[in-house]
Amino acid sequence: MSFQSWAIDNFVSTPVGRAAFRVVQPVVHLTRRISHPDLPLRQIRTKVSCRGMQFSIQHRRDNDSDSEAIEQCFSQQQYDMPVGAHGVLIERIYQEIVASGRQPLLIDCGANIGCSVLWFHARYPKAHIVAVEPAPDNFELLSVNCSGLDVDLRQAGIAAADGNSHLTDPGGGGMNYRTVDEGEGPEITMVSIQTLLTSKPNSRYVPFLLKIDIEGAEKSLFNADFAAFADFPLIILEPHDWLLPGQLSSQSFFRFHVTSGREFCMKHENVASIALHSSLLNGPKA
Repeated sequence: MSFQSWAIDNFVSTPVGRAAFRVVQPVVHLTRRISHPDLPLRQIRTKVSCRGMQFSIQHRRDNDSDSEAIEQCFSQQQYDMPVGAHGVLIERIYQEIVASGRQPLLIDCGANIGCSVLWFHARYPKAHIVAVEPAPDNFELLSVNCSGLDVDLRQAGIAAADGNSHLTDPGGGGMNYRTVDEGEGPEITMVSIQTLLTSKPNSRYVPFLLKIDIEGAEKSLFNADFAAFADFPLIILEPHDWLLPGQLSSQSFFRFHVTSGREFCMKHENVASIALHSSLLNGPKA
């Protein structure tokens, strides 16, 4: 909960506080409309900086997951990985793609309101980003926050094969939306990694980084042909075994990782799968 939300909750916890809040609330709302006429009443903007770039992120005032996403991306720097020899390798691959005259292709699965997209844009400014997000309310903010950037926005879920699924909200919205094959939620379009790659001709783009944060749907995602995933030197995934105990939701990812002979590291909630490269074989021995 943000400090502002905490302060309001405490203020209105008494009869006197509630009465006072009802009096001042219209004035507060009017002030907000005058100060930010283009901003919906229930939304605010938070300014962040990253690698010399400044961003003003529009998000929901009363949705703590939006604030958490900003915190994770820009304060905790959760996607600033890998480091060491692996980090040197990934940076070299990025620079080599840029020097070739093509663009590094970065696919962000579960782009939410765009915090991760903005961070990746600051970290890899020459990359072309495909941002995939199924939830309409998240996608609306994603579109606003990524306006003017080299970002291809896709309102869809990510799956092993193209098709349709359902969007569910187990509670809280924001970062909690989940796609399921069967359910009562609205039907949404699902798109595969292979379809996204096919839409980006290799004469212009080179697969570089795949980020996956899809609330447990990774369980079936890696049941697809491994070739599409193996094209990416770096894959960053948030496993959700903690959220879905007993469902082995990350098993297929680790099967791909091991079968493909890739290396592994982790930071905060995320794990990275890194394609093995000859330069790593000459590194320091443990």
